[in-house]
Amino acid sequence: MASHRIMFVMTPRFHHNEGGVQMTTYKLSKWLAQAGHVIGVFSFVKEGHVKAEFADIFLPEDSSGPSKNRNLDALARAVRQFRPDVVINQMPYEHRIGHTLRKCNPPLLLGCLRNTLFSVKNNLDGFASRVLPKNVARLFQNPLGRAWLLSYHRKKHRRDLEKILETYDYFVMFAPQNLDELSFFVPGFDHSKIKLIPNSIPSVQDQVPKKAKRLLWLGRVSAHQKRADLILPLWEKIQPFLPDWELDVVGDGPALDDLSRSIAARSIKGVTLYGRQQPDGFFRRSAMYIMTSAFEGFPNTLIEAQSFGAVPVLFNSFPVAEFIVTDGVDGILVEPFDLKAMASRIVETIQTAKTSDIASRALESARRFEIDMVGQMWEQMFDDCLGQDGR
Repeated sequence: MASHRIMFVMTPRFHHNEGGVQMTTYKLSKWLAQAGHVIGVFSFVKEGHVKAEFADIFLPEDSSGPSKNRNLDALARAVRQFRPDVVINQMPYEHRIGHTLRKCNPPLLLGCLRNTLFSVKNNLDGFASRVLPKNVARLFQNPLGRAWLLSYHRKKHRRDLEKILETYDYFVMFAPQNLDELSFFVPGFDHSKIKLIPNSIPSVQDQVPKKAKRLLWLGRVSAHQKRADLILPLWEKIQPFLPDWELDVVGDGPALDDLSRSIAARSIKGVTLYGRQQPDGFFRRSAMYIMTSAFEGFPNTLIEAQSFGAVPVLFNSFPVAEFIVTDGVDGILVEPFDLKAMASRIVETIQTAKTSDIASRALESARRFEIDMVGQMWEQMFDDCLGQDGR
């Protein structure tokens, strides 16, 4: 593989332990640096970056983001100074960033999808509640109203995606399921503009660790995306059948206080709230990992759970779910948002002692996403794309 100068562009700060985009960028850039590439990172946040000797960090004039011309000018100066062979924009929907990068004319310009394209399509009621006054949103929570909202969203999102496909040399998506999403918004798109590369994990356990009688919910404690409001109703359906089991809830977020108050008010037993913690120890000891999300892009926590043999149980509520998990083989997929069915699958799997077999196959599934494999996919893409373009 040839050595390249690679610049990542992102709107949040460069940090290994803050969010999905941040962690993915840190992990991939570090691996590429160790593989012999020269790494630069431009963030639109002025302060708070993690120290990283493997990357040159470029900063804006202030933290007001890409809406300000002075920060876009700082980005252009950084590109001219760093002279990258490859620029990877982790925020392709920020069209002002894409326009600035296109004018810089790097040899290879990539835009990366970091979420599902169906976050609105599959959650129209939530979309209406967020963007409309409460009394108006109710008018759209019916088949006719949802059809109008979907039509409006489809037209608007199509314009965004067409702009992305026009701006970038290639649009990097996670998995084949994303192509179906893209077809919904941009029928007949140019497939040659798409590259498929999944997220990664550092490593996979050699064997399933010893498990305790514990279930795990881990993530940002929010009702909008992560559906943390379903945690306690689900547990109340599980706990009577598994009275000697416990549920760990790890993470912080806007719904954490409500969750704590509900546990106290309803005297719910067997649930422990840990706040934000390093996840590995929880994945290691938990027999099952529960995901209640309404939508996800390519959730790192899901493949991390598999890598520790924590059997993932999730709603089939986002396209990549079926790419990561095969129902009944290396995890459990449940119809959104059927709490009764999810509780039943969890109880049945534990009571019939199926968890160990599924956990072993989860380890095998997770090996597809080890950083060495995924990193080599990126390297191969760089070589192929730069070679194809004669650069």
